[in-house]
Amino acid sequence: MASQDHEKVIHRKARPARDGCESRAMSSAKALRLSLARAADTLFDLALTVATVEQQRARLDQIDGILPEDGLILLLDGSGGARGAVCLDQQMMAALIEVQTTGRVRKGTAQPRPPTRTDAAMMAPLVDALMDGVDAEMGAEVDGYQPRGFCFGDRVDDLRSLALTLDAPAFEHFRVTVDLGPGAKTGWLDLLLPVRADPPKRPAASDRSAPDTAQMSDVILGAPVVLDAVLARLSLPLREACALKPGQTLPLDRETLTATRLVTAGGHLVAEARLGQVNGWRALRLVSAHAAPLPDLAEPAPRADDTPGPPALRETDSQKQPPRQDTTPSPPANATAEEGADPP
Repeated sequence: MASQDHEKVIHRKARPARDGCESRAMSSAKALRLSLARAADTLFDLALTVATVEQQRARLDQIDGILPEDGLILLLDGSGGARGAVCLDQQMMAALIEVQTTGRVRKGTAQPRPPTRTDAAMMAPLVDALMDGVDAEMGAEVDGYQPRGFCFGDRVDDLRSLALTLDAPAFEHFRVTVDLGPGAKTGWLDLLLPVRADPPKRPAASDRSAPDTAQMSDVILGAPVVLDAVLARLSLPLREACALKPGQTLPLDRETLTATRLVTAGGHLVAEARLGQVNGWRALRLVSAHAAPLPDLAEPAPRADDTPGPPALRETDSQKQPPRQDTTPSPPANATAEEGADPP
């Protein structure tokens, strides 16, 4: 329950920023989020909150590495013979069955069990409403959108059978993390849709000076980015790592609070930060970018009036004298005062 509560807090904090980005234009991820929440509320009167929607492109041979082995795998049939798939993890499947049989979602983690055809039949109405809602949202907001017409097809026993059933070379993979109950359970749903071929480009009209295209900055600013705050890295023997359990405490140095690293999903270092609190919430203060040193460690920039050479040979304002008219040759630099050399 502690991990579920922690995830719920993080999702609440990230939701305003996500909603602000998604409100600019309709996308497949936004349509999926809206359709799933509306279908759960309409069919089962279930308070379902979508926490995150992750999207990536995957090849057919990568499916067995991104879908869970113990999930409920459902085949989707679309228009034109297209095929996709939906996979629900154990927690989401258990929550949807509980709300249909008892009217509410029980708190706590459900015990894993093999999915059955009865489970698939109970998920079919939600899958049909989900895919119809995605087509409706995209058709209302996107000009020229062609409905894909996906609906529930059949249950698939395992990932190997699914790979043999699907025929598209590449798929759009959506992973939707949801809060069910709310707060009773946290689960996720995986959606695989075949990648559509790009439609042929129409020539621009002669009376238009420039095509109406989106700016690259708008596309980049609207792209989702996942950042992780890494406090420290620990090295443990394999037997100790396998013995870890919920509630166990790992010792960390105090310096880790001021040496937190902000990294992307691929492990790329973005910035260094310090861990703290703001109004009772955990917060990070960015200290420096990856390419720049910390401000308190940076070397001071040289002054414009600094001149090269030993400090003893630099003149101060009190030591400056008018130039002499003496034509006597200067003594060597290593001469001393006893040998007749004038002090610098």
